[in-house]
Amino acid sequence: MEYKYTGIILNKKDIGETDRIYNFYTLEQGKISAIARGVRKSQSKLAGHLENFYLIDLTVMKNRGMGNIASSIVENNFKNLRNNLDSLERVFKVTKILNRLINDQEKDTDVFFLFLDYLNSLNEISDYANNIQKDLLTQGFTFKFLDSLGYKLEINRCVKCEKRLSKSGNFFDYSYGGTICQQCTIGANNVIPISNNSIKIIRIFFQNKIKNLSKLKISQKESIELRHISRTFIKWIC
Repeated sequence: MEYKYTGIILNKKDIGETDRIYNFYTLEQGKISAIARGVRKSQSKLAGHLENFYLIDLTVMKNRGMGNIASSIVENNFKNLRNNLDSLERVFKVTKILNRLINDQEKDTDVFFLFLDYLNSLNEISDYANNIQKDLLTQGFTFKFLDSLGYKLEINRCVKCEKRLSKSGNFFDYSYGGTICQQCTIGANNVIPISNNSIKIIRIFFQNKIKNLSKLKISQKESIELRHISRTFIKWIC
Protein backbone atom coordinates (compact mmCIF):
# COMPACT_ATOMS: atom_id res chain seq x y z
CA MET A 1 0.00 0.00 0.00
CA GLU A 2 1.08 3.56 -0.70
CA TYR A 3 1.19 6.16 2.09
CA LYS A 4 1.89 9.86 1.63
CA TYR A 5 3.22 12.12 4.38
CA THR A 6 4.45 15.63 5.02
CA GLY A 7 7.32 15.21 7.43
CA ILE A 8 10.51 16.55 8.96
CA ILE A 9 13.54 14.24 8.93
CA LEU A 10 14.74 13.73 12.51
CA ASN A 11 17.70 11.40 12.00
CA LYS A 12 19.05 8.50 9.98
CA LYS A 13 20.96 5.26 10.51
CA ASP A 14 22.95 3.17 8.04
CA ILE A 15 22.01 -0.51 7.71
CA GLY A 16 23.45 -3.18 5.46
CA GLU A 17 25.75 -2.12 2.66
CA THR A 18 23.64 0.48 0.86
CA ASP A 19 20.43 1.04 2.86
CA ARG A 20 19.46 3.58 5.51
CA ILE A 21 16.66 3.91 8.07
CA TYR A 22 15.13 7.38 8.42
CA ASN A 23 13.04 8.69 11.29
CA PHE A 24 10.46 11.37 10.51
CA TYR A 25 8.01 13.50 12.42
CA THR A 26 4.97 13.66 10.16
CA LEU A 27 1.82 15.73 10.09
CA GLU A 28 -0.35 12.70 9.37
CA GLN A 29 0.96 10.06 11.78
CA GLY A 30 3.46 11.58 14.19
CA LYS A 31 6.85 9.88 14.47
CA ILE A 32 7.49 7.12 11.93
CA SER A 33 10.41 5.22 10.41
CA ALA A 34 11.03 4.01 6.86
CA ILE A 35 13.86 2.41 4.87
CA ALA A 36 15.52 3.93 1.81
CA ARG A 37 16.85 1.01 -0.22
CA GLY A 38 20.15 1.64 -2.01
CA VAL A 39 20.26 5.29 -0.92
CA ARG A 40 23.98 5.10 -0.16
CA LYS A 41 24.85 4.14 -3.73
CA SER A 42 26.59 6.91 -5.67
CA GLN A 43 23.85 6.96 -8.33
CA SER A 44 20.95 7.15 -5.86
CA LYS A 45 18.47 9.91 -6.71
CA LEU A 46 16.89 9.82 -3.24
CA ALA A 47 20.02 10.72 -1.28
CA GLY A 48 19.89 14.45 -2.03
CA HIS A 49 16.26 14.62 -0.86
CA LEU A 50 16.79 12.92 2.49
CA GLU A 51 18.93 14.99 4.85
CA ASN A 52 18.38 15.70 8.52
CA PHE A 53 15.80 18.43 9.23
CA TYR A 54 14.51 18.70 5.67
CA LEU A 55 10.78 19.34 5.36
CA ILE A 56 9.64 16.87 2.70
CA ASP A 57 6.68 15.31 0.95
CA LEU A 58 7.23 11.59 1.38
CA THR A 59 5.79 8.47 -0.25
CA VAL A 60 6.20 5.14 1.55
CA MET A 61 5.27 1.72 0.19
CA LYS A 62 4.25 -0.55 3.03
CA ASN A 63 2.47 -3.85 3.58
CA ARG A 64 3.78 -4.44 7.08
CA GLY A 65 6.73 -3.22 9.09
CA MET A 66 8.20 0.22 8.57
CA GLY A 67 7.94 0.27 4.78
CA ASN A 68 10.20 1.47 1.97
CA ILE A 69 10.66 5.06 0.81
CA ALA A 70 9.48 5.35 -2.80
CA SER A 71 9.92 9.10 -3.34
CA SER A 72 10.76 12.33 -1.55
CA ILE A 73 10.25 15.97 -2.58
CA VAL A 74 12.00 18.70 -0.56
CA GLU A 75 9.70 21.52 0.53
CA ASN A 76 12.27 23.36 2.64
CA ASN A 77 15.92 22.53 3.35
CA PHE A 78 16.38 25.36 5.90
CA LYS A 79 19.61 26.38 4.20
CA ASN A 80 20.65 29.15 6.62
CA LEU A 81 20.16 26.89 9.62
CA ARG A 82 22.12 24.06 8.04
CA ASN A 83 25.03 26.35 7.19
CA ASN A 84 25.36 27.55 10.79
CA LEU A 85 26.97 25.07 13.18
CA ASP A 86 25.61 26.78 16.31
CA SER A 87 22.05 26.60 14.99
CA LEU A 88 22.50 23.03 13.80
CA GLU A 89 23.77 21.97 17.23
CA ARG A 90 20.63 23.34 18.86
CA VAL A 91 18.35 21.50 16.46
CA PHE A 92 20.15 18.22 17.16
CA LYS A 93 19.55 18.73 20.89
CA VAL A 94 15.87 19.55 20.32
CA THR A 95 15.50 16.42 18.18
CA LYS A 96 16.86 14.28 21.02
CA ILE A 97 14.18 15.73 23.30
CA LEU A 98 11.49 14.96 20.73
CA ASN A 99 12.66 11.37 20.42
CA ARG A 100 12.73 10.90 24.20
CA LEU A 101 9.27 12.29 24.91
CA ILE A 102 7.22 11.28 21.86
CA ASN A 103 6.08 7.74 21.13
CA ASP A 104 5.90 6.32 17.62
CA GLN A 105 2.80 6.88 15.52
CA GLU A 106 1.08 9.31 17.88
CA LYS A 107 -0.34 12.08 15.69
CA ASP A 108 -0.09 15.59 17.14
CA THR A 109 -0.55 18.43 14.68
CA ASP A 110 0.24 21.04 17.35
CA VAL A 111 3.67 19.51 17.95
CA PHE A 112 4.34 19.23 14.20
CA PHE A 113 3.61 22.89 13.52
CA LEU A 114 5.43 23.98 16.68
CA PHE A 115 8.56 22.14 15.52
CA LEU A 116 8.16 23.56 12.02
CA ASP A 117 7.78 27.10 13.42
CA TYR A 118 10.97 26.59 15.43
CA LEU A 119 12.94 25.48 12.35
CA ASN A 120 11.56 28.36 10.27
CA SER A 121 12.33 30.93 12.98
CA LEU A 122 15.84 29.65 13.64
CA ASN A 123 16.49 29.51 9.90
CA GLU A 124 15.47 33.17 9.54
CA ILE A 125 17.84 34.46 12.21
CA SER A 126 20.81 32.11 11.72
CA ASP A 127 22.70 34.53 9.47
CA TYR A 128 22.88 37.33 12.02
CA ALA A 129 21.71 36.26 15.48
CA ASN A 130 24.03 35.63 18.40
CA ASN A 131 23.99 32.46 20.48
CA ILE A 132 21.79 33.99 23.19
CA GLN A 133 19.05 34.74 20.62
CA LYS A 134 19.31 31.20 19.27
CA ASP A 135 19.10 29.84 22.80
CA LEU A 136 16.04 31.99 23.39
CA LEU A 137 14.19 30.43 20.45
CA THR A 138 15.31 26.96 21.51
CA GLN A 139 14.17 27.41 25.09
CA GLY A 140 10.93 28.95 23.89
CA PHE A 141 10.31 25.86 21.78
CA THR A 142 11.25 23.54 24.65
CA PHE A 143 8.86 25.10 27.16
CA LYS A 144 6.03 25.30 24.62
CA PHE A 145 6.69 21.70 23.55
CA LEU A 146 6.46 20.50 27.17
CA ASP A 147 3.24 22.46 27.49
CA SER A 148 1.76 20.78 24.40
CA LEU A 149 2.51 17.36 25.92
CA GLY A 150 0.71 18.26 29.15
CA TYR A 151 3.77 19.30 31.16
CA LYS A 152 3.03 23.02 31.39
CA LEU A 153 4.97 24.59 34.23
CA GLU A 154 3.10 26.55 36.89
CA ILE A 155 4.93 29.87 37.09
CA ASN A 156 2.18 32.22 38.31
CA ARG A 157 2.00 31.07 41.93
CA CYS A 158 3.55 28.63 44.37
CA VAL A 159 2.58 25.08 43.37
CA LYS A 160 2.58 23.98 47.03
CA CYS A 161 0.81 26.71 49.01
CA GLU A 162 -0.80 28.42 45.95
CA LYS A 163 0.19 31.87 47.20
CA ARG A 164 1.37 34.56 44.79
CA LEU A 165 5.11 34.62 44.26
CA SER A 166 7.25 37.36 45.76
CA LYS A 167 9.51 39.51 43.60
CA SER A 168 12.59 37.52 44.64
CA GLY A 169 13.68 34.42 46.52
CA ASN A 170 11.62 31.95 44.47
CA PHE A 171 12.61 28.46 43.40
CA PHE A 172 11.70 25.90 40.75
CA ASP A 173 10.67 22.50 42.09
CA TYR A 174 11.06 20.04 39.21
CA SER A 175 9.26 17.23 41.09
CA TYR A 176 6.15 19.45 41.27
CA GLY A 177 6.58 21.03 37.85
CA GLY A 178 6.53 24.66 38.90
CA THR A 179 7.69 27.54 41.05
CA ILE A 180 7.57 27.53 44.83
CA CYS A 181 8.02 30.29 47.37
CA GLN A 182 10.94 30.42 49.74
CA GLN A 183 8.87 29.25 52.70
CA CYS A 184 7.84 26.07 50.88
CA THR A 185 11.46 25.08 50.18
CA ILE A 186 11.81 23.88 53.79
CA GLY A 187 12.48 20.16 53.55
CA ALA A 188 12.37 20.20 49.74
CA ASN A 189 15.18 18.43 47.87
CA ASN A 190 14.30 18.91 44.22
CA VAL A 191 14.59 22.68 43.95
CA ILE A 192 16.77 25.15 42.08
CA PRO A 193 16.71 28.98 42.29
CA ILE A 194 14.79 30.89 39.62
CA SER A 195 15.00 34.64 39.11
CA ASN A 196 12.01 36.87 38.64
CA ASN A 197 13.21 37.75 35.13
CA SER A 198 13.31 34.08 34.13
CA ILE A 199 9.77 33.63 35.45
CA LYS A 200 8.64 36.57 33.29
CA ILE A 201 10.39 35.12 30.23
CA ILE A 202 8.69 31.72 30.64
CA ARG A 203 5.34 33.52 30.84
CA ILE A 204 6.20 35.30 27.58
CA PHE A 205 7.04 31.92 26.00
CA PHE A 206 3.55 30.63 26.74
CA GLN A 207 1.85 33.79 25.47
CA ASN A 208 3.67 34.22 22.15
CA LYS A 209 4.48 32.42 18.94
CA ILE A 210 8.04 31.24 18.49
CA LYS A 211 8.75 33.64 15.61
CA ASN A 212 8.14 36.59 17.97
CA LEU A 213 10.58 35.42 20.64
CA SER A 214 13.72 36.51 18.79
CA LYS A 215 12.74 40.12 19.55
CA LEU A 216 13.25 39.56 23.29
CA LYS A 217 16.39 40.76 25.00
CA ILE A 218 17.80 38.56 27.75
CA SER A 219 21.15 38.25 29.50
CA GLN A 220 23.52 35.31 29.25
CA LYS A 221 22.80 34.55 32.92
CA GLU A 222 19.07 34.25 32.21
CA SER A 223 19.75 32.11 29.15
CA ILE A 224 21.84 29.70 31.21
CA GLU A 225 19.21 29.62 33.97
CA LEU A 226 16.37 28.79 31.56
CA ARG A 227 18.44 26.05 29.96
CA HIS A 228 19.25 24.56 33.35
CA ILE A 229 15.57 24.57 34.39
CA SER A 230 14.34 22.89 31.20
CA ARG A 231 17.10 20.26 31.22
CA THR A 232 16.52 19.42 34.88
CA PHE A 233 12.77 19.08 34.38
CA ILE A 234 13.16 16.90 31.28
CA LYS A 235 15.53 14.58 33.11
CA TRP A 236 12.99 14.30 35.91
CA ILE A 237 10.01 13.42 33.70
CA CYS A 238 12.04 10.97 31.61
